[in-house]
Amino acid sequence: MVRLAKTPRFNMNNFVAVAFWRCGAAVVLFASLLACDNAGQYRLMQGETMGTYYRIQYAHNAACQPSQFAVEQLLGSFNQSLSTYIADSEVSQVNQTPAGQAVSLSKRFEVALRAASELWQDSGGAFDVTVGPLVNLWGFGPTTPVQWPPTEGQQNAAAAAVGMQQLTLQEDGTLRKQLSDTYIDLSSIAKGQAVDEVSETLLAGGCEHFLVDIGGEVRGSGVNVQQRPWRVGIEVPNSERVGAVQRVLSVADISVATSGDYRNFRQFNGQRVDHVIDPRTGKPADNAVVAVSVMHPSAMWADAYATTLMVLGTEEGLAFAEQHKLAALILTKSASGEVVERYTAALKKHLLTQAE
Repeated sequence: MVRLAKTPRFNMNNFVAVAFWRCGAAVVLFASLLACDNAGQYRLMQGETMGTYYRIQYAHNAACQPSQFAVEQLLGSFNQSLSTYIADSEVSQVNQTPAGQAVSLSKRFEVALRAASELWQDSGGAFDVTVGPLVNLWGFGPTTPVQWPPTEGQQNAAAAAVGMQQLTLQEDGTLRKQLSDTYIDLSSIAKGQAVDEVSETLLAGGCEHFLVDIGGEVRGSGVNVQQRPWRVGIEVPNSERVGAVQRVLSVADISVATSGDYRNFRQFNGQRVDHVIDPRTGKPADNAVVAVSVMHPSAMWADAYATTLMVLGTEEGLAFAEQHKLAALILTKSASGEVVERYTAALKKHLLTQAE
């Protein structure tokens, strides 16, 4: 997983807010101050995972009594499966597998890869989890690049191994790589998938009202302590205005994922190089989009769609989102530095004023 730094908590009116970013983008979660001393009130469970934090708020009652130990066991198992930062994780072992050798994937890995393959086809290659060699080459992965910025020859060599056509996934969950150098990086989908797994575990355990947040990917179920839908605030895409809210979304039985480029970037000869790599060109995406938020019943899909729209850019991204009936908010920056909002019809019903 991409390792993300944590930001401090801060107060806003009579709410508790937590600012964080995913791959450079940030949102702000709002929840009423928890009153944990009364039976049936909401409780908070939190800790660290995937180089960031997890935070779960839930209505505690006789039916809903989740175990933090069990949650952390699940997250530990998830990380061991899909983190490229762990040398002996399942995905790392697959990446080290020679061409043609059959590998049996775990159900978790298979689910992620099948979803990624579907979106790769739907997006014309804008979403591609084999982009790992290029991510690493440009200095945004778990390995330190030998040279930065990379040469044209290095870019071409890395791009040769990119493309999900290099992967063959059988019905029985067996995977074969066509090229040994093909490297799978699931960071653009896996954190959302972890949110889904934790959420489904809570639902199976009798919990109805909760908000699961793993480093910026969130899924809300039911209502908050005020008996209203959960609220998620999208941060102004400006690294100098941490915590300032651009928009507030109503989140009820849905997930939100946000991706952006205004925190995670490099500078070279006065030119900004963003962490979002376009698999189609082999280079950092070159468009005016600074942040994208997507709402979807599945946090895994919201996560993947947010990355896809970042790569596609404003007009192509909006057209794709409308075609797929996505609730999406795309923030761009004009030549004068002004933030411009564009959003789909499906998102409009989730928009709130900060006073609501």
